[in-house]
Amino acid sequence: MRVFVLCLLLASPAQAAAGGPYCGEKRFCREMKDCAEAYFYFERCHQADLDRDGDGVPCDQLCGFKTQH
Repeated sequence: MRVFVLCLLLASPAQAAAGGPYCGEKRFCREMKDCAEAYFYFERCHQADLDRDGDGVPCDQLCGFKTQH
């Protein structure tokens, strides 16, 4: 239990103190409110599973670029 609490405190203290997101709070793209939040979890929390197609962009439905036909 102590290790878990310590990990939460060390994950991203600035966001937690400011009431912002912290690692472990969300895990799926459907839980993200916008692209910035998706990038936070992808880069800061190392949640590689948010980038399902491996293009370096998390949560394509939030952050993907539309292609022109």
